Amino acid sequence: MAQTYAIILAGGSGRRLKRDVPKQFLPLGDKPVLAWSLLACNGLAEVDHILLVTPSEFITRADDIARKYNIHKVSKIIPGGATRQESALNALKSYDFQESDILVYHDAARPFIKRDILRNCIIAVKRHGAAAVYIPVQDTVAEVIDGFVASVPPRDRFHAAQTPQAFRYSIIRTAHADALSAGFQATDDASLALNAGFTVKMVGGDHLNFKITTDFDYRCACLLAENIVAQNSE
Repeated sequence: MAQTYAIILAGGSGRRLKRDVPKQFLPLGDKPVLAWSLLACNGLAEVDHILLVTPSEFITRADDIARKYNIHKVSKIIPGGATRQESALNALKSYDFQESDILVYHDAARPFIKRDILRNCIIAVKRHGAAAVYIPVQDTVAEVIDGFVASVPPRDRFHAAQTPQAFRYSIIRTAHADALSAGFQATDDASLALNAGFTVKMVGGDHLNFKITTDFDYRCACLLAENIVAQNSE
């Protein structure tokens, strides 16, 4: 029987935040950033296992977080790579997946993922083989070449990528193999699948599912987390 694996990508160094530890280990409300995504996946019945990818020097700390918050679905903690693509590939190589297994990639730096979005993504990937979360672009987007605006395409055609991004194992394995042989680099897994000729079903995301990248993002996330913790304690 096919199993569903949530792969939490927490391999980033968080250099842009200029902190002593990677952003996924920073405090956020009443727990570390990493714990938010782990708890969301751990509490979803559709997820059978969790694989956690993190820098090798922080594996012990990641394991401590999983134990402290009783994330019992964590099956393995995997050393990350130099890039997001390498980290995702490390996860693929670390486990004996079956062809029909479902792999759901999610950025640990997106702590406010809703379980409904995770669930919708899993439903979509089981039907279509590949699915990814997107939100409509709110700002006008311009193509700029050599410092000059070359074109302003219709905004309604464009969406911003989020995670989770989910794939049948046979599809994402092929996508990574094709990228490796061609030297193709991408910033997300949906791009790898598209490059390999697969179609990807769009799943609606949420603006609260933003990625913590800058110090401004982290400060906003802290305010939001404080409100969530306060509401839950009422």
